[in-house]
Amino acid sequence: IHFGRFEITPWFFSPYPDSFLRLEKLYICEYCFKFVRDHGQLKRHVFNSCRYVEPPGSRVYEDRKLAVYEVDGAQCKIYCQNLCLLAKLFLDEKTLYYDVDDFLFYVLVERNEKYQDWEFIGYFSKEKVPEDN
Repeated sequence: IHFGRFEITPWFFSPYPDSFLRLEKLYICEYCFKFVRDHGQLKRHVFNSCRYVEPPGSRVYEDRKLAVYEVDGAQCKIYCQNLCLLAKLFLDEKTLYYDVDDFLFYVLVERNEKYQDWEFIGYFSKEKVPEDN
């Protein structure tokens, strides 16, 4: 995959739509995790239509270098679904992809001083109301 300034070899299968599975390389927006077929589409998306310079949701922590955002899966469904599809490329046991409404996602980002934006570092998710409560 091409993600930001990185070329990364995925470890596992992720259920992207069939038309994307046959591509030699998948291009993923580092801000909203939208996936596209080629570098030109990615550049057009990032410069013309991507609306995220930081994760959507509420900033729940910030210091000089790091921030954590709480993102509601029901309010930012496509963002969270795309994040889950990306995560599945590296987590074999990941089962959450499309049904994100009942989850909160905590997205860790790092400030990039050179470009004055936030770079994705990682995330975790949790159920809003766990079944065992």
